[in-house]
Amino acid sequence: MKKIRINELARELEVKAHEILERLPEVGVTEKKTHSSSIDEDAAIRLRRLYGHDVPDYVPEEAEAAEAGRREAEPVGGA
Repeated sequence: MKKIRINELARELEVKAHEILERLPEVGVTEKKTHSSSIDEDAAIRLRRLYGHDVPDYVPEEAEAAEAGRREAEPVGGA
């Protein structure tokens, strides 16, 4: 599953990282985290929605399939 660092998400949402840390329990993250910790994309989506951003639902199967397709299309090694 894709992950994002809390400090990167805070920059994206234009809030302080400590505000994100305080709201993590609201989105179901119970582990102790710091600004440099990573959270799953589904928790990040829930946080984006809490801050009023309109984001699509994360569909892991589609995202992983798209990523796999991009990797297959890239040439490997040099010629």
